Parts: sequence; structure tokens; C-alpha cells
Amino acid sequence: MIIPYITFSGNCRKALDFYSLAFGATTSMLQPYGDYVPEGIGEPPADLKDWVLHAEMEICGAKFWFADECVEPVLAGSMVKLTATVPTRADAQEIFDRLKQNATITLPPTQTFYCTFHAALIDQYGMCWNIVSEEAPE
Repeated sequence: MIIPYITFSGNCRKALDFYSLAFGATTSMLQPYGDYVPEGIGEPPADLKDWVLHAEMEICGAKFWFADECVEPVLAGSMVKLTATVPTRADAQEIFDRLKQNATITLPPTQTFYCTFHAALIDQYGMCWNIVSEEAPE
């Protein structure tokens, strides 16, 4: 499944409220950063704990993911990433290996608290991709 992933710089909650009103949609899941600070953050924003780590909303029958991005600055026009969710770590690795040709890797493959494989890159055509396995870590 391919899921649009829209990122913001600290105003994700306001955007979710706006889209909720605009589309008559509801946020089905929202997780703030809380005590989680992603690797690569030199100086996290003072209010990072209130930023959105991950949120989900269905809009017009399609699933969308949302988050506040604090690793790289979010610029207008670079806010949309596509997320490929696949069943296993092996499936995710295979897709990542194909996409990484002439790509800029923005998140090397890693196991997280929510899945066995998460990686991100900007492919040779400028598309931003997240590749995520649906396997939960043990």
C-alpha cells in the first residue's frame, strides 16, 4: 500500500484540525513525540514533546499519515512523502535496495520501536519515499 505522508514544522496539530473541518474527517491516531527524540537532532525544539510524531486520518477514502519533521527543515513543496508499507523486513529491504540507486538516503535502514525496518530516501527523480515493514519488533 502507498500512503501519502505529509510533514510539518511544529504545526501538524493545527493542520489536522484544518483538514478535519475541510474534509469532515477525524484523526484516527495521534502520537506526540513525548520523551522520544529522533537521532540526528542537535538541539530539539523546546516544545518537541507536543509535536506530532505520527498521526493518521482518512480523507475521501484514502489513508494519510502526518507528522512534524524535526530532522530536516520542511519547506513548502517538500512536505509530501510517499510511504510504502510492506509485510516484512525482507520485502522492505528489497524495495529499498532497488530505490537507492542514485538516491539520497535520508534515513538509513533501521529497526524502530514500531517496526523491524524503516528507511527513507529521495530517489533519482526527486521523489521522497519512506519504506516501512509492518512487522513489529520482538
